[in-house]
Amino acid sequence: MQSNLLTTLSVKSLKQAVAIRERIDGLQRDLDRITGAQAAPVKNGAPRRKKGRMSAAARARISAAMKARWAKKSGKQRVSRLAAAKPKGRSPGAPLKERIVRTLKTAGKSGVAVKDMAAKLGKSYGNISVWFHTTAKGIKEIRKVEPGRFAWAS
Repeated sequence: MQSNLLTTLSVKSLKQAVAIRERIDGLQRDLDRITGAQAAPVKNGAPRRKKGRMSAAARARISAAMKARWAKKSGKQRVSRLAAAKPKGRSPGAPLKERIVRTLKTAGKSGVAVKDMAAKLGKSYGNISVWFHTTAKGIKEIRKVEPGRFAWAS
C-alpha cells in the first residue's frame, strides 16, 4: 500500500492549504472576469482543458492506426496503393469465359457441376455461380443439365 501524503500533514497545515487553494481559485475567477474569459469548471482543484476540434490530419492518423490494428488482429495485411495497383493489360491466364467454355466442351454432354468447375479453375464457387446466372445466359450453347450443373450443347 502506498502512503497518502495528506495523512502525514497536521490539521493546521491542511486548513492552510485549503485556504490557499480557495484564494487561488478566487483570483482565477477575478482574472477571468477582468479579461472576459469564461471560467473553466474546476474539478479536483485543477482547471479542465478545453475540448477542441481534431484536425483532419490527426483524424487520418488515428483512422490509419485503427485500420492497421484491425488488419493485424484479423490476420490480413494491408497493401499500399502502389503495391496493390495491377499492371495494365490482361492477366496471364485466359479470361474466365474462355476457360469455362473450354472446360464445358471437354466435359461432354454430362456437363460439369459448378462446384467442381470452381475447384478446377481456382475460383470461388460464388464467382462461377454468378457467372453462369449472368454472363452464360447470353451464350446459347450453354445449357443447364441439372441444378448446379451445366453442359456445352453443340
